[in-house]
Amino acid sequence: MNPFEIMQNYYKERDLAAKEWKQSGKKVVGYFCTQVPEELILAAGFFPVRISGDPNDKSDLADKYAPPSYEGFVRSMFNLILSQKYDFVDYLIIPHSRDSIHTLHALLGFVKEIEPEIKLPEIYLLDTLHTRSYLVGLYIKDRMTDLKNQLEGWSGKKITEESVRQAVLICNANRMLLNEVAKLRNSEPCRISGTEALQIIGSSMFMLKEEHNNLLRQFIENVESMPEKTGVRLFVEGSPMDNMKFYEVLESCGALVVAEDNCWGNRYKDDFVKISSNLIESIAERYQLKSPCPRNFPLTMRVDNCVNGAIESKAKAVIFNVHEYDYAQTWETPEEISSLQGKNIPSLWLKKQQYSLTPEDEEALRKSIKQFLGTL
Repeated sequence: MNPFEIMQNYYKERDLAAKEWKQSGKKVVGYFCTQVPEELILAAGFFPVRISGDPNDKSDLADKYAPPSYEGFVRSMFNLILSQKYDFVDYLIIPHSRDSIHTLHALLGFVKEIEPEIKLPEIYLLDTLHTRSYLVGLYIKDRMTDLKNQLEGWSGKKITEESVRQAVLICNANRMLLNEVAKLRNSEPCRISGTEALQIIGSSMFMLKEEHNNLLRQFIENVESMPEKTGVRLFVEGSPMDNMKFYEVLESCGALVVAEDNCWGNRYKDDFVKISSNLIESIAERYQLKSPCPRNFPLTMRVDNCVNGAIESKAKAVIFNVHEYDYAQTWETPEEISSLQGKNIPSLWLKKQQYSLTPEDEEALRKSIKQFLGTL
């Protein structure tokens, strides 16, 4: 298989690398969101794997515990954990990110108490705050130190400064290479579609970083051999997108997704960890000050991130794909649309979208998208 096909396979078979690691006698740490530093997990000698949902899976187990106001992708992740699809995960880190993710810490603890027959990993809450103030920076640094101590407890050995440094260099190299991929998406002609980009970026969260870096280097060297991509250049903003379905629908309508503001897309590779004499402090700084997610304050950062991303990617328009119950995303979208209008960038707001799309949902989406593209 060529480098892209290998990354594509790991994106599809998301437990493949982690299970291989587990079979070798080593341990796996699962984590939610991009608020958890992979650098520290790697430095401790664990395999970090990001927890994701499955739009084709049921949610019957999660429905017993989670309120109906949970976002579909969060409900799906909760259901997969309860159904023991993540039974290869030894430890699970839950950050204080969106409210529904944060609440999973309490819910999983509750399930452990009343249904001990369900095999669940040991759970750790990483408490993070969502502003950029100096005092918040000090708080987050202390929480990163606590996380380091917890990882040492799990591994039974000290995390050395050199191991942290090596992990930081590996993760920074991954971000640098993914930035090169982002530039290739912005180029004209474009040779990487949105669906391809999601697989390239996402596979980094499911396989060892060093191996992913080698694949990225090979892919970038040979990207000119890929066919040119055509279509109306779009920037996508909205709810987390841990699968390709929405992009597949978009690009089947004649669009080309050249960039996005999404933690499963371009936002994952933004911002490097500064190499310094205090790497824990540098890691804390990166995760506090990186490209903001909808939980960050002030709102103007999110608005600027959206508008600047659309302009830099030379997008003709922006599409907002906002899931039902994703209140954080709903809060910011009107301001983003208003700012885009000020830059003469048209947009389409797709409200209350479902995580699991039925054929009828897909058909309604195609109709709305084609009507919008026809106005450009």
